[in-house]
Amino acid sequence: MKRICLILLTVLAACGGKLSDEQRKQMREGMEQQKIVQMSDSEIVTAALEQGQVVFNALKESVFNQDKVDSIARHYHVKIYWRVPGSGQTTEIEQQLIDAYVTGMATGSLQDNIQPLHTSSQTTYDSLLYSKPIVSALPDGVEKLEGIWNIYISRKEVVLEESRKN
Repeated sequence: MKRICLILLTVLAACGGKLSDEQRKQMREGMEQQKIVQMSDSEIVTAALEQGQVVFNALKESVFNQDKVDSIARHYHVKIYWRVPGSGQTTEIEQQLIDAYVTGMATGSLQDNIQPLHTSSQTTYDSLLYSKPIVSALPDGVEKLEGIWNIYISRKEVVLEESRKN
């Protein structure tokens, strides 16, 4: 009886201890996601600005091809939207940004922007909005706001990306 128990225990130990490469990779990724990382709000905002610029450069490299936007968004774990002034598809924050860019055109200070997004029930933000205006020059020398690329980045994804770098 002891021999049967010993053989059974040996067989179970031999079979249960092997993981495939894919399982090991998933386990390592799970451990990385559970690792505690401390970042201040300013570090998170700075990192999100950098990530937004990286995603925008990927869009630029694809020549802003609408067919590639979804694959770029999946690759960087973000949501990407092209918003045109005057369209009814904008959210409140997007409309505020469009208005600010239109006003900023008079002063010539159009640049990319990062905004923490608060939900009405939370005091902390759970995502950030990176926006980049696209302007074109009209024949009379006046600039026209063609639209804005809005890139929504999860706060969690920003922290995870920073922890992967370190």
